[in-house]
Amino acid sequence: MSEDKNINMEEDLLEGESYNSSAEVNEVYPNAEVRVTRAQYSTLHIKRLVEDRKELIIDPDFQRGNVWAKKQGAELVESILMGIPIPVMYLFEMRDGSKQVVDGRQRIAAILDFLNDKLILRDLKILPEYNNFKFSDLDAKMQGIFEDSQMYFYIIQPPTPERVKYDIFDRVNRGGTRLTNQEMRNALYRGKSTRLISELSKSEKFLRATGHGISSKRQKDNYVVLRSISFYLLYKKSEFVLKQNGESIEYKSDIDDFLAKMMIFINEKASDELIADCRAMFLRAMNNSYDIMGEDAYRFAAYEDENGKSRKRPINMPLFEMLVFIFSDDCVTTNKLVTRNAINKFKESYDYQKMLMSNVDSSTNVTERFTTALKLIKQIKDDTSNNNQ
Repeated sequence: MSEDKNINMEEDLLEGESYNSSAEVNEVYPNAEVRVTRAQYSTLHIKRLVEDRKELIIDPDFQRGNVWAKKQGAELVESILMGIPIPVMYLFEMRDGSKQVVDGRQRIAAILDFLNDKLILRDLKILPEYNNFKFSDLDAKMQGIFEDSQMYFYIIQPPTPERVKYDIFDRVNRGGTRLTNQEMRNALYRGKSTRLISELSKSEKFLRATGHGISSKRQKDNYVVLRSISFYLLYKKSEFVLKQNGESIEYKSDIDDFLAKMMIFINEKASDELIADCRAMFLRAMNNSYDIMGEDAYRFAAYEDENGKSRKRPINMPLFEMLVFIFSDDCVTTNKLVTRNAINKFKESYDYQKMLMSNVDSSTNVTERFTTALKLIKQIKDDTSNNNQ
């Protein structure tokens, strides 16, 4: 990675966020079981897998801006008709048996477009006689050659650990800009979870409560929303997660593994009622925090620059997820002045504290943050009760 790219990514960091997340630290995967198999499918079988059986998923969100030009698609078709081997493609097999395209989406999309008469061959150099042809214009022999051509795949299967999958995903997709872990998550775990966090990160209540202070670039807003919902499920709804998932989801200092498991749970096991509860919780917290604290609720106190000018600090990510947890509780609206005073006092006392500034994803610091959040909720309730006497 170039020095310029490092600088740009650091400028996008929220306060309390570490650029080197747990999945990017140079660690050895402990006892990792990596299962990789080989497969080959004809182009016609690929069409069936995508369109009829819905077993092959080719449209991950992270690739939405990475679409081949028609010329590249035509050149691929020409290569297939000539019998030139096509580079191997990579798939991730999900627990339900469906397969997510990791590398090769553009090639598969071009093959499908040609078979469906959506791609017209132009500017062919080696087979110019097929210029301006669609698939249906080919004679039966050439159609058969194309339909029977074999594509080769490596399939990464369960129980390959999530962190290993991130590393593989990153390596085969690495181009000019490295994918963030959230971009990888959104590609790997598409479904109810990605729809939920996308909806909430675009909501007017979120944008207003944060003063538009969390960038949508590189899906940073999705990341912050997902963390808040996941910790809410861990600390407020663990009994529902256990009942609906069949096993608990624990936090063990690995934020990427934890978030992956929560996304899989939301996609596959969470009830519609629980998902609706998460949505309502988050929007309620956004509304309450803005109503009580304004758009700077999730920032610590401003600082003076070298010219004596007051400068806002970035939104603090650990503070955000703590306060979302607190502001989602109904007690905060009973006496808004009590709540405002309690939160301001907390922010003054805990500015630059380790649990909000460094190694924020360790189990110790996560537990301390949410234990403190629960104490603050109790304090707000007690102070409100005392004021009413």
